[in-house]
Amino acid sequence: MQRILMAALPLLVIAMGGCDFFKHKEKFYTYCDSTGCYTCDSRGCSATGAPTGSTCRANTDCASGCYCDTAAGVCSEAGFCSSNADCTGGMTCDTARHSCQPGATGGNGTTCQKDTDCAGGFFCHPTTHQCVPSWQCQSNADCGAGMVCDARHTCVPGPTTCGTTTDCATGCYCSNGTCTETGVCKTTADCAHFGPNYTCVNNTCVPGNTGPATCKLDKDCAAGLTCVNGQCQNPTNPTGCTTNSECGAGGLCVNGQCQNACTDASTCGTGQICAGGHCTNDPNGGTQCTTAADCSGKPCINGVCHGTCTTTSDCTNPGDVCVGGTCVANTGRTPSCHNNAECGAGLECVNAQCRAHCFNSNDCQMCGAGGNSCVMGYCQ
Repeated sequence: MQRILMAALPLLVIAMGGCDFFKHKEKFYTYCDSTGCYTCDSRGCSATGAPTGSTCRANTDCASGCYCDTAAGVCSEAGFCSSNADCTGGMTCDTARHSCQPGATGGNGTTCQKDTDCAGGFFCHPTTHQCVPSWQCQSNADCGAGMVCDARHTCVPGPTTCGTTTDCATGCYCSNGTCTETGVCKTTADCAHFGPNYTCVNNTCVPGNTGPATCKLDKDCAAGLTCVNGQCQNPTNPTGCTTNSECGAGGLCVNGQCQNACTDASTCGTGQICAGGHCTNDPNGGTQCTTAADCSGKPCINGVCHGTCTTTSDCTNPGDVCVGGTCVANTGRTPSCHNNAECGAGLECVNAQCRAHCFNSNDCQMCGAGGNSCVMGYCQ
């Protein structure tokens, strides 16, 4: 544990300033320099969490005197405390960290019946009915297996019952009506520790070849598989998104696939429906076909006839893309740029998105910076 000579502390005290500091200097305070952030008391100084403006997922990621803002995902300053009386604006004191934080009610251990009874950063444990700490998030991708990001920007347990795997949170698949947790993945190789028959589908490890070989609709197949010409196979819809901004205006990124904004099914890809203002694969399937013979030799996927193609321009539905010779709904990323010239002044085209360079999240808190958090040198 790094310690700082107490003789040097008065200079740091003057540099920090602030009424809160002088009120509590005899007990504890924090400061940051080029080597990091430190919490100090009468015994000396030791390394602590990230300073104001840094990205975070929980209050404990931040330095004392700061909390993790659930909406922005950055450390925000609130002041030091030893009891609730030291905090203002409805904040309470986290006595373990000597830090004021939001949430007069709904903190750790509070009795609850539902997640919204708890403060941001907590969810209601289904068995103990008490608020327990959790990660803070911007999207489901920020949460672990079996967790989803709710409106409070808090990771909470996902659904427990299901009809298909798409009803479950990422990292879980549907087994006999129950969401069963395995793990998240990028490739099938990430699922090898579950067994040789597991494959990566929609960023979730699912067991393969455990369902019926023949089918009429997707729901006849094992979790994560789709019905193609009467046979259960891995889906072919494009994947690749990680944030909503990669899915065009009003789009959502769900399990690595873009759900484009829509007003009705006519603006969606083949086999999709418009549900809740977004294009999604039809969970009930179609009634046009079972095999290619029903489609004059063209592919039958989940009960719907699909066109054949060599390039995307061959697809008659503008919501489709050509994948493996078949026109399927385009659930891949929508690029906002192809080169730097298509972005505004000071922005660069990074992974098809206009981004600004940054050193920390404070650099991103401005108009046109291309995001609110600094991730790997770019605002996102």
